[in-house]
Amino acid sequence: MNTTMPFLLGILTLAALTTRAADPSGQREPLTAASPSGVYNVLDYGARGDGVADDTAAIQKAVDACTAQGGGQVVLPGGKTFLSGAVTLGSGVDFHLARGAVLKGSARWQDYGPAGALLFAKDATGVSISGDGVLDGNDKAVWQKLADEQAGGDVNKPGWWPQSFCGVWWPFGRSAADKTLAAGRPMVIILIGCQQVRIRDITIRNAPSWTVHPTGCEDVVIDSISILNDWNVANNDGIDLDHCRNVRVANCHIDTADDGIVLKNTPNFASYGRSENITVTGCTIASRSCALKLDEAYAPPGIRNVVFDACVIHRSNRGLCIQSRDAGDIENVLFANITIETQLQPGKWWGAGEPIHISNLPRNPDTKLGHVRQIRFSNILCQGENGVYLRGCEAQPIEDVVFDNVRVEVGKTSDQPGGFYDDRPNGILPGGVFNGIYTNTIAGFHCGFVSGLTLRNTQLIWGERLENYYGPALACQHVEGLQLQDFTGKAARPGKAPDQIME
Repeated sequence: MNTTMPFLLGILTLAALTTRAADPSGQREPLTAASPSGVYNVLDYGARGDGVADDTAAIQKAVDACTAQGGGQVVLPGGKTFLSGAVTLGSGVDFHLARGAVLKGSARWQDYGPAGALLFAKDATGVSISGDGVLDGNDKAVWQKLADEQAGGDVNKPGWWPQSFCGVWWPFGRSAADKTLAAGRPMVIILIGCQQVRIRDITIRNAPSWTVHPTGCEDVVIDSISILNDWNVANNDGIDLDHCRNVRVANCHIDTADDGIVLKNTPNFASYGRSENITVTGCTIASRSCALKLDEAYAPPGIRNVVFDACVIHRSNRGLCIQSRDAGDIENVLFANITIETQLQPGKWWGAGEPIHISNLPRNPDTKLGHVRQIRFSNILCQGENGVYLRGCEAQPIEDVVFDNVRVEVGKTSDQPGGFYDDRPNGILPGGVFNGIYTNTIAGFHCGFVSGLTLRNTQLIWGERLENYYGPALACQHVEGLQLQDFTGKAARPGKAPDQIME
């Protein structure tokens, strides 16, 4: 008996029943029913993908259908560009950009609403963003629209950034509960209070402000993504982990003007508690500001239990940085197996070409500083235009810092003027002492107000190009419990400056 013919007839009948009529433009008629396969193609919900039509509503419709069925995969197919404002993801949704697909952010800030990001989720569980496609933040277009409305000027002109314009974007300056629409630069991804977050494989480019911002999230994996941002756009940080716990960032490539990967406790989300149990491994980072950083621990108890391992930092202004200005503690931090190359950048970018920077200084005169303590640097190779910089203050010294098997090479490699240290952001210390950018002789290791410092198997090497401002190998002021265990290093110009200065 020939069974092939009935089988083919069945297939053809099924295809006829499931084929949908097309509209005159060639677009398939939108679906409203659940997808039996758990895959929700945004084209089936009315998206055009021509890079011109606003596909926000169609994409959101696909996401909502997926969420309503308990989750699945929302697919943006390859070969198309989808123009969109904010899209809100729900629990169980895998938002998938196929290879060749682009989700491009609208130039109009109004299209991001109270979400303030191209992709947004709040209190979702099991949310993921995946695929080999691209999220494009459309940075210059967003900035120009805002400039046309508020500040005037050409955003492509070097140096054009009114200070009042740079610092305004959601959710900073407003409480987390404030849902009013306010002008500002959107982020690319904001996830608030989410559980079991996965972001994998995608490329993100042209962020108008922060790129990936999980806040108050638990059990987060960010793996094998690329972030490629413009080096002339302010505040376009790569990954900002804010009040997050149990996080693994791995195998990412980040090239951005502002900070690469940053751990924070920003004030508007203090109810989510501390940032803790975070690993960053196997990443390559280039930044006009700082590559790997902990800062803005506004809210006690702060940030703890962090490991940065097996990373490569290049073409950056700062390499590794702990920048405490607030009341939260920063403690139990390990930097290991890292290579660092730093160069000075123009003055608006924070940093002074330091491969390693730790500072604990009050943001304002009335700031009660937290502790910076139990910090370890192991197996680090550094090359920079500045040396290692450690600076606490009398009220709150940096505590218990160990360098083990660290090589620091200092020498001039750029045409940017040097011979300074950078303590921004700064306030006024009691007594009216200003702390910002200040000129100074540059030491291989500059240490002030540190309690418990060990330099073990550590070398200071001077490079070939040496400026007059390079000085001692080690300069210590108000350092208690200093232990030098096989520390080697001479002054940049032996005979003109001592090898070590102890005050």
